Amino acid sequence: MNLRKAIISAGVLTGTGLISIYLTSCGSRLAEGMILFTRVPAEQAESLEGEIIHHYPGAQIVVIHPDRPGRSETILSSEFYSACSPFLSYDARRILFTAQQKEDDPWQVWEMDLKNGTSKQITDFNESCSRPAYLPGDRLVFSRQMPDEGFGSAWALFTMNLDGTDLNRITFQPHLDYPATILRDGRVLMLSRQLYPEAGDLMYLAMRPNGTKAELFYHGTESSMLSSQAYETLDGYVYFIERENGKDHNADLVSVYQNRPLYSKINHTSELSGSFYSVFPLLSGDLLVSYRSPEAKTAGLYYFSVNEKSAGRQIVDYADYHALEPVLVEAYTRPRHLPDEVNKMESTGQLFCQDINVTAIKQDNSTDLEKATMVEVLGLDESMGIVPVEEDGSFYLKVLADTPFRIQTLDDMGRVVNGPSGWLWLRPFERRGCVGCHEDPELVPKNFVPLAVKKQPVSIPVEGTQETKLGSAVNKTE
Repeated sequence: MNLRKAIISAGVLTGTGLISIYLTSCGSRLAEGMILFTRVPAEQAESLEGEIIHHYPGAQIVVIHPDRPGRSETILSSEFYSACSPFLSYDARRILFTAQQKEDDPWQVWEMDLKNGTSKQITDFNESCSRPAYLPGDRLVFSRQMPDEGFGSAWALFTMNLDGTDLNRITFQPHLDYPATILRDGRVLMLSRQLYPEAGDLMYLAMRPNGTKAELFYHGTESSMLSSQAYETLDGYVYFIERENGKDHNADLVSVYQNRPLYSKINHTSELSGSFYSVFPLLSGDLLVSYRSPEAKTAGLYYFSVNEKSAGRQIVDYADYHALEPVLVEAYTRPRHLPDEVNKMESTGQLFCQDINVTAIKQDNSTDLEKATMVEVLGLDESMGIVPVEEDGSFYLKVLADTPFRIQTLDDMGRVVNGPSGWLWLRPFERRGCVGCHEDPELVPKNFVPLAVKKQPVSIPVEGTQETKLGSAVNKTE
């Protein structure tokens, strides 16, 4: 009996040693074309058609060699109940991911060393986290659930060091915000949807990793669904998945050009049936895609030819699992490390507009509204003040930092001309400017010094807010 136990123990130790050797040797092979992906139980088929997908209960992170997927398959997340959203480091040695150790645990961010398979926990909150991504400078960005914001189940973006220190919140709007990717110019591309005061459409916003200069990057058709994961190619094309409202063939593979994302959309699969769920660009120009044909019950991994607009060789397919979120393990160029001008010793940021009457919005000819002469800054619950603009239509405001606000323009009678805008926020010491209100985003400002910047900025919230003389005068005219 003792001899038998010794043999069994030796076998276990040998097996453990072989797994360790495989993972260690796999470290060198991982940089030579192996593929990471998330394997999701097939019973979650309905969840794949949901609006925003960022967690997959029971999912596993798997690595395979594409030329021998069955023989090389290894589950990297076997110690977790659920794991998904792998994001590869620039040197291809580590991944960030979100996971649950136990079924009822909140989702937290972890980092795995791909050479030895060990993982360390980075976040530790009562709330769930999602969609982590590496930033230059040994930092990461991720989304965190914010249940106590007062306007629904919001998610906000945070950054922190990889050792879990120096936590910074960088989005402050009443939205669902999720990192989608890090653009090569250093900006964070995030998926965002307004929650308050009414639900809005999904869109991509781009901003600096410190939360400054947030702007619209892409807005699909009305009620279209966008994937919470995107990737940019070396030649500046950003690929993602979009499901347009009413489309019979489900979700399509879409790209936009980074320099003109609002005007360069290409739908690569509009003529194909079936549905796409994830995309990852390859240096060859082809793509790794997660795709489900009309006849299939699960989504598998395929190579996709952009030129031929067709799914090519199948890499992996399961009867009981969806294969999603593919990532080729290969080193890539680190995005630009942008300077950080945020100064937390300051309590305000500054916003400037050249002319509020410059707009791309088509006015209804049946209305007789006068041109705008004032702006009103709206907070979450009340007006933060009404400010007259200069004769040339310019204004210059000093706004309380890290506070969500919207702007609408008013005429002399206090009637709304345009707005309210989408939600904005300014980081401490941030300086932002615009040409007009809802202007064409490609419009170049005129070369002159507006009157507003020749004076001190108006502080927002305005002292007395609704009790200002101007506010009282507007109320009397009504």
